[in-house]
Amino acid sequence: MGLLEPQAGEIRIDDVALSDENVRAWRRRVAYVPQDVFLLNDTIAANLAIADPEATEAMMWAALERANAKAFVEAIPEGLKTIVGDRGARLSGGERQRISLARALLRRPDLLILDEATSALDGENQMLIGKALQELRGSTTILTIAHRAAMVAIADHLVILESGHIVEQGSFKELAESPSGRLKSLTASDGGGDRELAAV
Repeated sequence: MGLLEPQAGEIRIDDVALSDENVRAWRRRVAYVPQDVFLLNDTIAANLAIADPEATEAMMWAALERANAKAFVEAIPEGLKTIVGDRGARLSGGERQRISLARALLRRPDLLILDEATSALDGENQMLIGKALQELRGSTTILTIAHRAAMVAIADHLVILESGHIVEQGSFKELAESPSGRLKSLTASDGGGDRELAAV
């Protein structure tokens, strides 16, 4: 995201080094969905507009649809004008995460970063977000950081980190089929301990 400078080497995006001159432009091309979503005590529309203050209602509904959130927002009588409560307290955890994903998609990012974005969700909500991500294939580069193998199974490339070091990388199929691989133990328990999966 360009928030920290590397202690050594450089970060390159499309073979261009990230620098003081271009970092602000790069940040406008990135959207981030954290594990702990922050929503204002305001309407769904106001929370979405944080990403793009000039977004129309049609653009908001399109982003909600891409995030698999349109149906539940349409089912609420106030729709986009629904007040979500302090930190989104009037919504379920899965609804909050899908609003947050819709907000990120409203930015039309080149890179979408999901940092443990589904770790606190039940299987159904995880599946809905996974479906939304699958439908974004080919239009946005998605970087998912997760401890649950289910959230990275659709990735083109996986990197498994232990204590900040790469210990394994490749496609999900290759790593899952490796008898002595780190991913094998993760998929057996679907819990990563201190192992973290990064997937693109």
